[in-house]
Amino acid sequence: MNKAMAEPLVSVIIPAYQAQDYIENCVRSVCSQKISEDVINGFTKSDNIIEVIIVDDGSKDSTGRICDELSAQFSNVKVLHVKNGGVSKARNLGIENSCGRYIAFVDADDLVEESYISDLLRSAAQNNADIVIMDGKIKTDELISGYRYIEDGILSEDTHVWGKLFIRSLLEEDGKIRFPDGITIGEDMLFLLDILIKAGSKKCISMITGSGYRYNFNDSGAMLTEFKPSYFDQIKCWDIADERLNKIEYKLSDKARLKFAVIRIMAALLVVSKFAKSNNMRENIDKISAEVMKDKVIGSASQVISKALRIKGSYNRLSAGYKIKVAIFRFSPDLYIKLYGQWKKR
Repeated sequence: MNKAMAEPLVSVIIPAYQAQDYIENCVRSVCSQKISEDVINGFTKSDNIIEVIIVDDGSKDSTGRICDELSAQFSNVKVLHVKNGGVSKARNLGIENSCGRYIAFVDADDLVEESYISDLLRSAAQNNADIVIMDGKIKTDELISGYRYIEDGILSEDTHVWGKLFIRSLLEEDGKIRFPDGITIGEDMLFLLDILIKAGSKKCISMITGSGYRYNFNDSGAMLTEFKPSYFDQIKCWDIADERLNKIEYKLSDKARLKFAVIRIMAALLVVSKFAKSNNMRENIDKISAEVMKDKVIGSASQVISKALRIKGSYNRLSAGYKIKVAIFRFSPDLYIKLYGQWKKR
């Protein structure tokens, strides 16, 4: 459904796939935002504060119908129905079809409090910030740089795009930044990393506290029955990040390099653990295919772990539990897979 709108302040992009149980509450929470007068006065007067772009990513349930009904009810809601292509393509289409000065992302199974957008905009206006991060890993009233948040944000487990506000110009000028196509795990992290690298040493990131974004942990349990090749993206996304960070290595501290090494070890072992778990829970398993996949899992993880351990001090930065896991895996990957699988099967 096409809707002509005057340029809004914020475009909220919601990718939706098989989200019939969540999407209505999600969209209503976004459309129920209350923008305070001081925030409105901080920007050029506009009757259109928020536009909502829902990208129905080829849903086969009632998601598309529900989205159309919401669009008919709310004048600022636009729906794009597309062939299933994954969350990265959906978000990228949302960006291309939006026109807000700022962009925010909300997942279809999450909710936002009524002051969420107002709180983000207030900080953007008061601090002239290009990025606003709510409840991030750094607590400060001062603007920080992109390099700083790479070290103390991304490398401290803030790898998601929700809970943040981005000025559009940062995504568009001097080379577009978009979500990586073909990555199903870690696409948020890579998008955020590219934005922070582009921000660089400029102090343009504002940190605010608040509980405005209500994240819904939705564990479908799919990994319990079948190991998917896409799980290798857990390693691939950090391989890509490694390439990005190598180009700005001189901007990062030794502490950051240690953090990155630890993350890569943990990501590699996570892939092995997923394989071990699913391998021990399947019945009538194709033994030959399983052995081929196991060799690939072990080979990929071994390469990553060996490289990460070459960073001086990386092993000592691991928790006691991960030190034991690394020791067992390096002694015998087969033993690690057997022990982990049996442990999770109990």
